[in-house]
Amino acid sequence: MKNKKYILFDFDGTLFDSQIGIKKAIKFALAIEDIYDITDEVLESFIGPPLHKSFSEHFGFKEDKIEVLITNLRKYYSEKGYQETQLYEGIKSLIIELKAQDKILAIATAKPTRYAKQILKGYKMNEFFSSVHGSASKGELFPKDRVIGSVMKDLDLFDAEDCVMIGDTIYDIKGAQFHSMDSIAVNYGYGKRKDLVSARANIIVETVNELQKILL
Repeated sequence: MKNKKYILFDFDGTLFDSQIGIKKAIKFALAIEDIYDITDEVLESFIGPPLHKSFSEHFGFKEDKIEVLITNLRKYYSEKGYQETQLYEGIKSLIIELKAQDKILAIATAKPTRYAKQILKGYKMNEFFSSVHGSASKGELFPKDRVIGSVMKDLDLFDAEDCVMIGDTIYDIKGAQFHSMDSIAVNYGYGKRKDLVSARANIIVETVNELQKILL
């Protein structure tokens, strides 16, 4: 993967450990619906997949209620949750080294674009990324293949031969495959290794250090 010019990153579970803020936002939204007994396993399963899918699968909510839940979740996240995010150790130095090699970096995330940009700015990393695309802020469902497509359009890419997508869930891998793009799955995030293997990621790494060795 060292020869790839365009490197696309997922956000949560790949660049940033966002679980504290996301879990609190989910609990906040569910508490409004008088749901308090939520296991940590269920909370963790929300990180990565589209929120619509998670609220439907775990709690059986219908679309109109899901829109309300997502609105309330993002109310908490926009005020407090996005600040409860930590950069994975070694990521910033990796990004700096990639830019030093004239790589074109981008972000394709299920997170609302404005929150991703706010967090990047807080860590003084916004200038490293040529394109940042996520979902809107009103609860719309944005499949990962659509987000990746938006990044490709932004970068004037007509094919994905010179690109690689890096992420921690099956959605990142399948989204890359939709565009015939190579993928690297990181197993230090929120996805499960068996799912990453099943999704047929080109490479699976266990640590940021391993990722660095693959890319540099």
